[in-house]
Amino acid sequence: MELYVKLFTGVIFHKKFLRFDFDAYMAMAMDGIKVEEVMSKNPLVVSGELSVREGSKLLKKRGVSTIIIEEEEKPIGIVTDRDLVTKVLAENMDPDKTKLRDIMSNPIVMIPHNENVADAARVMSRRKIRKLPVVKDGKIIGILSENDIVKISPDLIALTREYSVMYSNGISNDTEMEYIAGKCEMCGQYSLRLIPHEGMLICPECYDSLR
Repeated sequence: MELYVKLFTGVIFHKKFLRFDFDAYMAMAMDGIKVEEVMSKNPLVVSGELSVREGSKLLKKRGVSTIIIEEEEKPIGIVTDRDLVTKVLAENMDPDKTKLRDIMSNPIVMIPHNENVADAARVMSRRKIRKLPVVKDGKIIGILSENDIVKISPDLIALTREYSVMYSNGISNDTEMEYIAGKCEMCGQYSLRLIPHEGMLICPECYDSLR
């Protein structure tokens, strides 16, 4: 089936014509809308030592769907309500004996608070994630979800997914706008800006030592 995309102007474009000016169009359409303007604030941040049951109760109490896992006041992972279903219920794990750190996704991919929403949507599409923590001065200050983006632009998610397919074999600059936080696989030190290198994630210091 031929794929057409309806842009904000109401004009219909065939996907083969979308490539040449996609970045220019995205910048124009979402110019000035920053991640921190549309994100959900006051994220739920807890220790990974909490049990899944305790974490689930906190999700219900706060009315949210995402938990940020911290260790020594540093974000190390993320747990969503979907993780509770696919990693705990579906696997018949005991929610009282299973800790949040056992099911968290890590390293944690984040976006700076002052990035454009369109850029964040591209990162989410390329990484195939629906929740993107927002970081400012080394602290997570909010969570950007696909739902947050859809509220301001229903077409943006579809556009970024098409972009991801078209550029899947090319070089992307998205890594320049995202933060990957976790422990360096060479020195073991925590870093907010881990760099992919030969199948590992390493800190900038270790990366520089290899150059």
